[in-house]
Amino acid sequence: MSFLIAAVAVVGAAAAPPQQARPGVAAPPAVRADAATLQAAAALVAQLGLKSQLQTQMASTVKQMRSGFVVRAMLAQQPGFVPAYQANKAKFDVALQKAGAIQADIAQTVINQNIGSVVTAARDAYARQYTAAELNGLAAFYRSPLGVALQKKQGAVQNEIGQQTARLIGTKIDMAMQANAAKLREALAPLGSATPPPRK
Repeated sequence: MSFLIAAVAVVGAAAAPPQQARPGVAAPPAVRADAATLQAAAALVAQLGLKSQLQTQMASTVKQMRSGFVVRAMLAQQPGFVPAYQANKAKFDVALQKAGAIQADIAQTVINQNIGSVVTAARDAYARQYTAAELNGLAAFYRSPLGVALQKKQGAVQNEIGQQTARLIGTKIDMAMQANAAKLREALAPLGSATPPPRK
């Protein structure tokens, strides 16, 4: 079945190492900052706990992978997968969890190998945008009661913004796409002749 062939591609694509360049993602410019600015930037990044925040966020993604949810969600886009899954859920769940565990192990290895580089990139980004004096001022602010409150509550604020964006925009985009499905099918119709017939 075509979705079984697609499964291999799905697992590989979802767990592809981030070191591979993606189209449109350019490398940042070289850092031209003095030692004091770099030191202040590194101190701020450490104070903000960026590394632990990244680890927490990525742990959630890895957990979803390990459950098989990510593979199943991607394969659900393949023709024939949903009815086949519903007809033999127990068997599929075992295979999906096995594939998910492979995904999770690959992703976790890549994360462990590269998270230090992400932290360094964050330091460099701060050093490019702020002076040493500004970085020290930010560090002082984040040590203040207001700065501590901002750090503590910002995650909840961002989550709420994300949820409301999905509700107010994402859902309506889906509805608008469904309402205009005929136009989309018409635009994609010329591709039908370019699609090879399924193998027998």
